[in-house]
Amino acid sequence: MLLMTIIPIILTLGPVMVYQIVQLLCGRRTKAFHCIWTYIMMVYIRLVFVVTGFGSVWDIVEKGGVASALGQARINLIPFQSAGLFTYCMNAIMFMPLGFLLPYIWKNYRNPFKTALVGFLFSALIEAAQLPTGRISDVDDLMMNTLGAVLGYVVWKLIGFHFFNRREEQRTISLGNLEPVIYIVSACICMFLFYNWKWFV
Repeated sequence: MLLMTIIPIILTLGPVMVYQIVQLLCGRRTKAFHCIWTYIMMVYIRLVFVVTGFGSVWDIVEKGGVASALGQARINLIPFQSAGLFTYCMNAIMFMPLGFLLPYIWKNYRNPFKTALVGFLFSALIEAAQLPTGRISDVDDLMMNTLGAVLGYVVWKLIGFHFFNRREEQRTISLGNLEPVIYIVSACICMFLFYNWKWFV
């Protein structure tokens, strides 16, 4: 059970550590405070993986291959077909921390369109990873997750910039313009390729 907890954390945080080490070896400079906040964001990303039931290549293997897995995939491309307002609200709320953390940690993501784009990308990766799991890959989830990221940005704009501004210069010294995107995409790839919860059952 301990390995079942530790391994997905390593798969989520490991790519971040590797990227940071490589960038530092290449002469890029940042602050420890910035790195701490990137790990906080990645812990949040890990929690999203847990809640959404992020799939893996092993789900494809279990279903007999790509063709078979995609043949069994459940996809809804018609908007506003989800059951109940609660589902919409929870999907939006789940992505609000992402919308808050992006501009909070990275100055170049202090733009609602960039934040929405990252939210959309992360949500699309989740929905794609759910295809072989038997869970529904839903356009409603994609829309509400993206909306949640934008709402999180609005919360940062209203209160975060004014009331959570301590040590901003140390927090926002980034290691590249695509740093958060690289972290999220690499974590998704590692979880998809290398993690199989059934090994621990």
